Amino acid sequence: METEKLIAAAQGQPQLAAQIYAASLLAIEVDTQAEKDYLGQLAAGMDLSPQVTGRIHEMVGLQPA
Repeated sequence: METEKLIAAAQGQPQLAAQIYAASLLAIEVDTQAEKDYLGQLAAGMDLSPQVTGRIHEMVGLQPA
């Protein structure tokens, strides 16, 4: 699965993990549960805290899912 590949690529690289999360957030319109689940799985798999993901949402001008 592509999500697992993204997670594996970011292991031990918190800046890359944040960039991948931000890119994913910008690439999709988070309006379905599946998209919310994807972002949640991505954040959890890359060990991004709710504070970090919340800040990313703020930076791109979107409300946290």
